Amino acid sequence: MPSPSLHEQYIAAYVLHIIIRAIFQPPQTLEDLAQELNVDISSISAIRQARYLQSQSPVAKSGSLHLAWKYAQNPSDYHRFVNMLRVPPSVFQVILSLIEDHPVFYNQSSQSQESVEVQLGVTLYWLGRYGNGASLE
Repeated sequence: MPSPSLHEQYIAAYVLHIIIRAIFQPPQTLEDLAQELNVDISSISAIRQARYLQSQSPVAKSGSLHLAWKYAQNPSDYHRFVNMLRVPPSVFQVILSLIEDHPVFYNQSSQSQESVEVQLGVTLYWLGRYGNGASLE
C-alpha cells in the first residue's frame, strides 16, 4: 500500500484537530457550530485544491545559453553554436527577424517575458534534444 500523499496527511491531521476541538472545546450554540463547520469545510477544500502545501523556493535558472551568443561571435566556434541550437547563427538571425515582432512575445502582465532572442534560443535548444540532452561536447 503506498504511503499517503502530503495532502492526505494534512487532511488527516486537520480531522484530528476537529475531533480534539470538539471534545475539549465544544461549540456553545448552533451558530458557533455552523461557523466552525464552514471554516472546517473551507480549510479542507483549500488543502485539497492547493498545488503546493509547503513554500517553494525559487529555482535559479542559469544554463549555458549565454555560450551560444559567444559562439556566434567567432566563425571558428559556429559548429558549437550549431551543436547547441541546431541552426547556424545566420539562420538563427533570419528566424529571429521573422518572429520578433509577433504579439505572442509581448504581454501586459506584471511578469515580464525573456527577450525573443532568448525564447527562440531555448526553443531551438530543446527541439534539438530527445530526452536526455546527451552530447559529446
